Amino acid sequence: MRGFTFVLAIATVLLLVGLQSGSFEQSSQVLFDVLVNKFNHQALSQEQYLQWYVLSELRAPRMFMAMFVGALLAMSGCAMQGLVRNPLADPGLIGISGGAAAAAATALALINHYPQLEIGGQYLIALSAFIGALIAVWIVLIVARTPAGMAISSLILAGVAVNALAGTHIGAISYMANDDALRQITYWTMGSLGGVTWSKVLFVGILSIPIIALYMHLRQPLNLFALGENEAQCMGLEVNKYKRLILWLVAFSVALATALCGIIGFVGLVVPHIARTIFSADHKYLMPACGALGAILMLGADTASRALFPPLEIPIGIVTSAVGAPFFLYLLAKQKRGGAIA
Repeated sequence: MRGFTFVLAIATVLLLVGLQSGSFEQSSQVLFDVLVNKFNHQALSQEQYLQWYVLSELRAPRMFMAMFVGALLAMSGCAMQGLVRNPLADPGLIGISGGAAAAAATALALINHYPQLEIGGQYLIALSAFIGALIAVWIVLIVARTPAGMAISSLILAGVAVNALAGTHIGAISYMANDDALRQITYWTMGSLGGVTWSKVLFVGILSIPIIALYMHLRQPLNLFALGENEAQCMGLEVNKYKRLILWLVAFSVALATALCGIIGFVGLVVPHIARTIFSADHKYLMPACGALGAILMLGADTASRALFPPLEIPIGIVTSAVGAPFFLYLLAKQKRGGAIA
């Protein structure tokens, strides 16, 4: 209980810091004055209106988006690690991010080549990335299917192959694209929360609620998977049914996050390890902890991306990779030495 209280306190602090951080700085006093004037319906000065606009239309939506995306990515990572029983597993393992990136790169190249597509370009990119991610998972599931069910080893190998194909496709598109398209593709693959609006936050929030509820429903099946597939089946779990459900849920979660924010790596890998260390390996506690810590990590990464080198904004994927890559190397080194990975 104290752990969750501590997490809530950190999230509150990060929200307040994030609302004040960026190229347009706002002190706590100015922030308080603007909020008081706004809620008292007093006339705002031009400067206060600018501060209110930055607060309510630019920073607040992206921070709520960061929390939703962070929770989805972290919970999908927790589910993926529980399914394959490997603490080094990541949702990108089965080609979800690669498929999304390949489809988004194609859409970006087409929009750049056909200017008439620019009207709905943002939605076309998001839809393409979402469909590309789901197609990648569909291919992986077909390849991994065996007469006895779905083999985890085949699933991982198929994911590696799909990621390689996606990388080849992106390389070919980038080679043929002009400078503008190449710059857009590169920026998209780095991940960004820029341009987030309240309508996008509402859209993600509506979809996230049932997804998070399903993850919470899967806590007991994931605990049974930790015992091994044969043991789980002996205890009455429909193993193949839950494998498909978990994989499609992970695919949908990551596809949704990637479609709207680009590729944001290492959240699904790092957060479950932190959650296991602070809370427990029992998915009853681990899954909600991953959701909360994923939201916190993304809040911190978003604040850092805006505050480190103002007015320059660092793509959030670079920030999460800067944290996640050394942590991943630490896990590999720990495993090589024979130590148990949390």
